[in-house]
Amino acid sequence: MDMKKFIIGLFVIASLVCNDVMAQKKGNPFMMVGDTPYYANDFYNAYFETLARGENIEVVAFARDYAGFCARVAEAKTLGLDTTAAFKSEMDKYTQNYTATYYSDAAAIERLAREAAGRAREDVKIAHILIPVSPYAFEKDSLEARGRIDSVYAALKSGADWTTLANEINRNDTGGEIGFINIFQVPYEIETAAYTTAVGSYSTPVRSPYGYHIVKVMEKRPERGLVELSHIMIFRKDNDEDNAKALKDMRTALNMLKGGASFGNVAQRYSEDSSSIPNGGYLGFYGINSLRPEIEEIVFALQEGGTTSIIETPEGWNIIRVISKVSNASYEERATFLTQKVQQDSRYLPAQRAYGKSIRDKYFYEVNEENLEKCCQTLSNMGYLYGEWNAGLIKDGGNQLFTIDTRTVYAEDFYASLMLSLDNYGEKAELRQIVREKLDDFSYSIALELYVSSLPSTDVKVRTAINSYTDKARAYTALNKAVSDSLSTVSLDTLHAIYDRETTEFMWGERVKYDAVFTKYPDVAARIQQAFKDGHSLEEVLAVANRGIASTANGREMTNEKDKAFKKDFEVKVGVSDIIQEEDTYFIFNIKEIIPPSRKTFDEAYNDIQRFYGDRCARELNNVLCTKYNVQIFTKELKAIEKGLPAQKKSRGFK
Repeated sequence: MDMKKFIIGLFVIASLVCNDVMAQKKGNPFMMVGDTPYYANDFYNAYFETLARGENIEVVAFARDYAGFCARVAEAKTLGLDTTAAFKSEMDKYTQNYTATYYSDAAAIERLAREAAGRAREDVKIAHILIPVSPYAFEKDSLEARGRIDSVYAALKSGADWTTLANEINRNDTGGEIGFINIFQVPYEIETAAYTTAVGSYSTPVRSPYGYHIVKVMEKRPERGLVELSHIMIFRKDNDEDNAKALKDMRTALNMLKGGASFGNVAQRYSEDSSSIPNGGYLGFYGINSLRPEIEEIVFALQEGGTTSIIETPEGWNIIRVISKVSNASYEERATFLTQKVQQDSRYLPAQRAYGKSIRDKYFYEVNEENLEKCCQTLSNMGYLYGEWNAGLIKDGGNQLFTIDTRTVYAEDFYASLMLSLDNYGEKAELRQIVREKLDDFSYSIALELYVSSLPSTDVKVRTAINSYTDKARAYTALNKAVSDSLSTVSLDTLHAIYDRETTEFMWGERVKYDAVFTKYPDVAARIQQAFKDGHSLEEVLAVANRGIASTANGREMTNEKDKAFKKDFEVKVGVSDIIQEEDTYFIFNIKEIIPPSRKTFDEAYNDIQRFYGDRCARELNNVLCTKYNVQIFTKELKAIEKGLPAQKKSRGFK
């Protein structure tokens, strides 16, 4: 199995594992649930998990709640609710999610992501001299290439002219110039040389997948970051007459924009770029080296909201609008993006391999070298170096290839993993070097499987987290069953009686009747806002916004309680709201009426009444189960727990 298949996205698990999970339970229990004792550390773990959620509760009250929780856990066990297929499936899913991060070196990923964010503060202009050689070249070819690059480096150190050498060796007349780069745009080895070499200097020789390089740093500047763009484009025609008409249309479009017309409306009328017309010409985000150089210079020089004049390219004519500009460099704002990019990039592979080897070293591992040589012969015969694969030529699939721990792995397993990463290495690649690397990667993946699957039984932290989640699931399942059973038998008369008795319970807060529309495109949002201001209905607004070949906006009429519908800092008043951006989505609200608080009818309150009844059942359930399982809380031990809280807060990092 290819190692890249084990670069699994990081999961955020909402589970607190306290600092002293490895501490042994000592002293007398503070509570008994039937024959099961609960100790101070059990209390502290649960208490501080609650505290971490921002809930501050007095010790005695928390102890009562915790007793009810533990009684529900006991009930779930007694009723066998934790033995169902659905419950086991949920536990398996949680275990897989919780342990998934152990397939990767999280510390290395964060280190590389932070390094990338730091580097992204600058764009670096570089040139290079390259002696090409395959990463899997025969040793003599690698040594020859290394000798050549060392000679070039020595010549430069002796005063040779960079441009002359670069043109001669690279066989062009560019002086080896690559241009400005930022993170993830060139191989990591070249990026590292660029960001660690002073302006005007050149690096020592470095090896990338392309060969040996010497990198010269020509200039550094503050990062340009990313620009968010929309455009209007008309393609070049086959004759002068049609080209003249196209250019005339572009001038008309530009004049309309200067007159205050919506960019999106003009794009939908004049642009010929079918992929962006439905979105009002919206293109997305672009960094350096992702646009034509002349266009890059123009758009990065504009301020947010700026629009170019007519730009001519070999394909036709463009008018481009800069919607926004975004920095590359903030780790905190782009942590998810950066960690994903790191894991997909070659820079992470050495760290992942080192991590895989450290895990494999925990196990007995032995390769059958004779059968490995047979694998090499098989792969050579079928043309593996050229990306070819012929399953009919495999005769040795049943041979034992290696043993790891108590598991025997066969050649056919290895061949199956190779099918995931076929490549054309060419005749200058050394087959045995490739096979040995692939075998190591494959064995690392199996070692990681063994390691991660063993964590619930071998790692205290993992076991504690899983046990904690399992008890929560048990308690929830027991509660849900009891409440569901009660609700299934409650009469309508009982619910009516609750409604009549609780005269202040089932109330509407201040409600708002409004149209809500959202879109991914800022120009569409501006058109929607203006249409509402012009008095158009929701149906009319959506009809205009979605008149192209693809839907660009969605919306509906709603009536909701103000506090549930809008954020606290949103000023609710009758009329059309400002355009509100949440991540990559734009919202517009047309507020038509604000309705004062009032009591719900029985039908409107029906679900609330059921929840009210269910909550009462839940409170009663704790009392019933605490009696059923003879729950005892010992005052002396509970006071000792309360006395020890300040020290526990300090040791667990709570203020």
